[in-house]
Amino acid sequence: MQFRSILPELSDLSIDWYYLAEREVAGERRRWLGRPLSTGQFVSDLFARSGFLPGSTAAVRTLVTQMDADIYWVVTHNEGLSVAAELCAQGKRVHLSVHDDPVCLFRRSRKLRALAPLMSRQLPRVLRACASVDVISENMQERYRREYGVNSFPVFRYLRELPVNNGDLRADTLRIGHIGSLYHAEPFRLFVAACVLIAAEQKRALKIRHIGSSPELEAVARENPGIFEACGELSEPEAIHILSSCDFVYAMYPVGNRFECFRRTSLPMKLSTYTQAQRPIFAHTPDDSTLAQTVARYRVGVVCTAMDGAEIRASLDKLAESRISREHFEALRVQMMGSMQIEELRKALTGNG
Repeated sequence: MQFRSILPELSDLSIDWYYLAEREVAGERRRWLGRPLSTGQFVSDLFARSGFLPGSTAAVRTLVTQMDADIYWVVTHNEGLSVAAELCAQGKRVHLSVHDDPVCLFRRSRKLRALAPLMSRQLPRVLRACASVDVISENMQERYRREYGVNSFPVFRYLRELPVNNGDLRADTLRIGHIGSLYHAEPFRLFVAACVLIAAEQKRALKIRHIGSSPELEAVARENPGIFEACGELSEPEAIHILSSCDFVYAMYPVGNRFECFRRTSLPMKLSTYTQAQRPIFAHTPDDSTLAQTVARYRVGVVCTAMDGAEIRASLDKLAESRISREHFEALRVQMMGSMQIEELRKALTGNG
């Protein structure tokens, strides 16, 4: 979604996409390099590049031999950081895009958590070797500058303008929207319980409209039959239409030390869809998260840090009393999803940054 919004704005550049997947995907200027690396190959490459244990970079070097460009734009997802490391080692000019910090991802992963110290050595080396770097948030930008001495610039997603919505709000129903996944079921379970009480007091039906799939959310839905409306996978315009008819939308980032780095540096892509829906955001998250800081800065909702039913209820009452206008969402769009980030990216990709 992020790159689909950006690439049309870079039509003056000749961009070939090299990718790994189980099978080839049809499309112009796409180059299939084969299947993704196995976990063993990925870990072996990390061992070899960190110098911690014997390993092999052969699999990644094989991928790189199939690529040819004046500048290489690499996304750190999965094998991306290893590919960037190999390209830099060969003296190639690399621009790196970081959506989720690799060290944070390793710390979250039960399978790879023990290898987080190795990734902590690998990441700054690659960041410093790249010609330029873009990141998902200002918090990540500041962290990389402070901890690694690396300058970067934020690129989130491009929105040319906000849509004009004709949301159909209903006085007899409290509608709440959500898109994508949850990280923890328990905070959401407490949130739902508070909403049930509010709807009953107001003598309104309660409907929670969910777009996409999430095992954690679906577990809570089974506990509350008749409340949830599963909308399935939708195109973004369809999702915006559904969400714009909700009283407000829900977003959460998880508590706990395991998720601390992640919530402080990443930014949920659902924020761009919620911005287009232009409905108040209930941000259920610690106040050190990028989500909390964004919602508070642009005054597009309320931040609830509580895991207590009464405090969640108080935050819901505050949201109901808030006056959030299209202008608030427009300010967010201009500053975080406007054309300035495109120009920064174009400079980096053309070597003029």
